[in-house]
Amino acid sequence: MAGGKHSVFLDPAKAARSSSAATAELSEPTVTAVDSITTVTIPALGAVSDELQQRYADAAAVGILGAADRTCGWIVDLRGNTGGTMYPMLSGLTPLLPNGTAMTFRTRAGEDMPVTIFDDGAGMGGTVISVGSVAKIADQPVVVLQDGDTVSSGEAVLTAFRGLDNARSFGADSAGYTSANSVHPLYDGALLVLTESTYVDRDGVNLAEEPVAADHRTSSDGAEVAALEWLRDRGCN
Repeated sequence: MAGGKHSVFLDPAKAARSSSAATAELSEPTVTAVDSITTVTIPALGAVSDELQQRYADAAAVGILGAADRTCGWIVDLRGNTGGTMYPMLSGLTPLLPNGTAMTFRTRAGEDMPVTIFDDGAGMGGTVISVGSVAKIADQPVVVLQDGDTVSSGEAVLTAFRGLDNARSFGADSAGYTSANSVHPLYDGALLVLTESTYVDRDGVNLAEEPVAADHRTSSDGAEVAALEWLRDRGCN
């Protein structure tokens, strides 16, 4: 439909099913340490309540901070993250991201709206979901894993790590839904979802609804092996 590939019209029945599916189950981030390498898995997050968004963000941030003392290098796993609500994802990863502009939304008219990392979370103009003021550990090596099922908000997190000297991405090209939508409810319960802006990374590259290529292209299954090798080459065992 008009508005780009990320835009969609959902009739009332599809809109109801979409809403039910989004709120049916919360998959929280997991943080797993093996030796000196810690993996943070960031799953998709649907249109859940503020309370569940907070729980999601806290699960990531608390887990990261709890593993920090014994961690040399990090893996952020975005494989299979089909998107949803991006700010709990970014807020949960705040310890691993430097303060400042992480990415920008750019409209067709050229208006830029920066997404900022703060001491306590992420948002536009202010923190949306706060995880409390956290210690920054943004100087350690970070690997981001991606695949063809890294979509939309998953790609926003991927974009936030692009251009950092200490971060590299591994895996297959992402899905290419690097844009932000607005949702317009219609009188009969249908939803009109329209793309209003595209993602721009910290280096000024407009990703413009194209798949994001990994720094090191591998199969989805081979991404973790290659990532571990890269981290070990940097002294993390």
